Amino acid sequence: MNRNDIRDRILAGFDRLPPRMQAAAKRLLDHPDDVALLSMRELAKRADVEPATMTRLAQRLGFQGFDEVRKVYADGVRNRHSSFKDRTEGLQQRRGLDGDSDLVADTLAGIAGHLRTLSNPDTLASIGSAADLIVQQDRLFCIGARSSFPAMYLGTYLLSLIGEETCLVDGAGGIGLDQLRTLRRTDAVLALTIAPYTRNTVDAIAFAVERRAPIIAITDSLASPIARNAREVILVPTDTPSFLHTMTPAFVVVECLAALVAAKRGKAAVKAIAETEAHLARFGSYATEPQRRGGKI
Repeated sequence: MNRNDIRDRILAGFDRLPPRMQAAAKRLLDHPDDVALLSMRELAKRADVEPATMTRLAQRLGFQGFDEVRKVYADGVRNRHSSFKDRTEGLQQRRGLDGDSDLVADTLAGIAGHLRTLSNPDTLASIGSAADLIVQQDRLFCIGARSSFPAMYLGTYLLSLIGEETCLVDGAGGIGLDQLRTLRRTDAVLALTIAPYTRNTVDAIAFAVERRAPIIAITDSLASPIARNAREVILVPTDTPSFLHTMTPAFVVVECLAALVAAKRGKAAVKAIAETEAHLARFGSYATEPQRRGGKI
């Protein structure tokens, strides 16, 4: 058995686990390298559970104890290609907040580390597959609420510029989810939510599953309620010294998706963006520099 087998077992039975065991399982899913490098007691502490919970989880997965689980993850680390050292752990250690500059520097360092994690092979492959799915399907419904909304707005806007038929499922007037009435299995759904997961987004994904529409989930955990039924899952780290999680990695993923779709669309994207530019020029959408006459404005 390898760590992917353990991941699959956890996901298959996640909903049936007791709450504390779910917290332990989520730690294994989100921080697999910690399983190999930390003691069971420290891992339990970071998951905010008792060490005995880690043992019970291991037994639930078919092992005699947690040491056997750690061995599987340790073997995975030892067998990993040298590119492992070029990846970040995802979480940046916080420095002491003894001044404005340190706080800003700590936040920027954390975000920079998060962005580096997006370059790992699994994430790059997921972004590429998600772009393929967008190109293959008829329409794309984009869903995100609260802090996730700006990134989904940007994604909808960027993709519309290159001719993609997109629909932003927003909540104006309380009729946001009404837009899903026409959702078909030939469409795709791009959803973004991170813990604590927004109810509207989770409900929308449940509806998409009923309609058998393929789902692209941008989220923070494989145990996220929108990830478990998704065709493609793109994980984004969110930890930050600030009072709220960072959405910067999600914005970057959305921009990468739009760029890839544009590249895959070829001449169709070029034609669409040219038509968009002509339309914007027709209505004077952007300010222009006043013309100079005789050296004066």
